[in-house]
Amino acid sequence: MTGPVFVYYQLDNFYQNHRRYVKSKDYKQLMGATIEVADLSQCDPITTNANLANVNIVNNVATPPVALDPTAAAIPCGLIAKSVFTDSFELINKTTGAEVPIY
Repeated sequence: MTGPVFVYYQLDNFYQNHRRYVKSKDYKQLMGATIEVADLSQCDPITTNANLANVNIVNNVATPPVALDPTAAAIPCGLIAKSVFTDSFELINKTTGAEVPIY
């Protein structure tokens, strides 16, 4: 194939436009204000550090969790801040089995 080659793909079961997902954030907190946990109801279900995952993923490797006060406000709070979408692609030449570089 001669370039450019465009790759299209489809995601299933990924609802980033779902109303609960979209509303789950606090604009004042995102602008740097310190907001008490009691005032983060719009961030439901991620309002405190206890609601966060207990393992951090960095470059697809699990790292030890950071010691956080479980009752403190999650900064940033909300589902958007907790979600991470990463994707990687590898193209293999069917004839040679060699990896095709992607630029």
